[in-house]
Amino acid sequence: MLDVQVTAHQPLALGIRPAGTAPVPTRLHVPGSVLRGALAAAWIAEHGLPTKTSPARRREFVALFEGDVSYGPLFATGSQLVPLSVLRCKYRSCDVTVDEAFNDRAGELSCGCGPLAYGRGEVEFTGSAAGRLVTQSTHVQIDDARQVAEESQLFTRRALTHRDATGDERVFNGRVTPCGQLPDGASAWLAGSRRLRLGGRRGTSGAVTYTPRAAAAVAPPTGQRIALRLTAPAVLTDPAGLPLDLADRQALYAALDEELTPLLGGARITAVERVWARREGVGGWHAASRLPKPVEAAVSAGSVLLLSFDRPPAPDRLFALAGRGIGLRRNEGFGALETASSAWERPAVSEPADAGVDHAPDPAESYARLLLSTGHGPWFIDNLRAYIEETAAPQGARHTGLLERPRLRRLTPHERDAITALLLSAPLDVLDRTLATLIVLNRLLEKETVRP
Repeated sequence: MLDVQVTAHQPLALGIRPAGTAPVPTRLHVPGSVLRGALAAAWIAEHGLPTKTSPARRREFVALFEGDVSYGPLFATGSQLVPLSVLRCKYRSCDVTVDEAFNDRAGELSCGCGPLAYGRGEVEFTGSAAGRLVTQSTHVQIDDARQVAEESQLFTRRALTHRDATGDERVFNGRVTPCGQLPDGASAWLAGSRRLRLGGRRGTSGAVTYTPRAAAAVAPPTGQRIALRLTAPAVLTDPAGLPLDLADRQALYAALDEELTPLLGGARITAVERVWARREGVGGWHAASRLPKPVEAAVSAGSVLLLSFDRPPAPDRLFALAGRGIGLRRNEGFGALETASSAWERPAVSEPADAGVDHAPDPAESYARLLLSTGHGPWFIDNLRAYIEETAAPQGARHTGLLERPRLRRLTPHERDAITALLLSAPLDVLDRTLATLIVLNRLLEKETVRP
């Protein structure tokens, strides 16, 4: 089992199939299928097409990419997938979080802001790991005769930025698990560091460094009630190979018991207590044949299966299950999961109050980058200019009235503390330079966002 670390050097166009003429959206994590495809492309670039190499090389390729190797998703540092069983503040105004899988009365709870809403399996960033998440570029081919965009040649693509709010390159972490014996050459190749290209637009984006290392066997907590939280879509089928009906608890119990009992050392499932799930269609593209793969019904990422066992499964068996995954097409990135014996909690954000401000050579640039990372750069330009003129007047006084505006209600505590320090404590010359730097950075961002 390998722990994989991927460091992004360029934006990642991890596209999702667009709806109609809408911009091509991007995922906020790297699916296992994308990592598998990038590694396969790197192998072919090094050794040539498997059909034109030696039989030993061809067996190595088949073992790596068509055999029993599970490619898990990669999540950026500071991001997490919110399970469907989790109830949170609908307006994200407070930190109330309740996992219904381990709290029978969660549906009766609420917060001071209003009702609680279920998670949707979305990937979220917290703290300074967020920053500006998506960059957008417009691509067009002009008809010289008519001087308008050619038909079907005008489109907008979004990509995940490769730097966080502090300016550091994003680091993604995941796991690759060979579930069988690999040839010696294949094991050594998979465990080697290399440069890869992830996602679309590989000529201008997607450059990363792939760094694997042997996984530390940290056994997860165990108990008689275990929640399986999917981190990737899972293709679950009945004995006839048809999509499993999650509403049929007996069929779901039989399928999971048959698959999991050998993996968990004989610990038997006594009941499928509850299921929080969504369905989606998953397909893909087969590069060798240049044909689309059939679309299959799958259980969406973020779904949760709460199981009861006759005895607690061994921790090392749960660790192996998390590396292997469940269902079909695991070697294509499907079926990845986490096991849990306690309620989900939002990861704590450990950031010093002065992060990104005091340690920078120029505090004005740090303040400007922080203001831009909130997504309200143009708004801060207008209001900060008026604030500087107001406080520079003879009767002017420093205040934090800007932070009371409704549009800033979703600032993180770190952002709110830093902006408070800027408004109340920063010298006037720092305020002036912050405004000037923010104007320059915003112009550069606009040029990068819309590029013909």
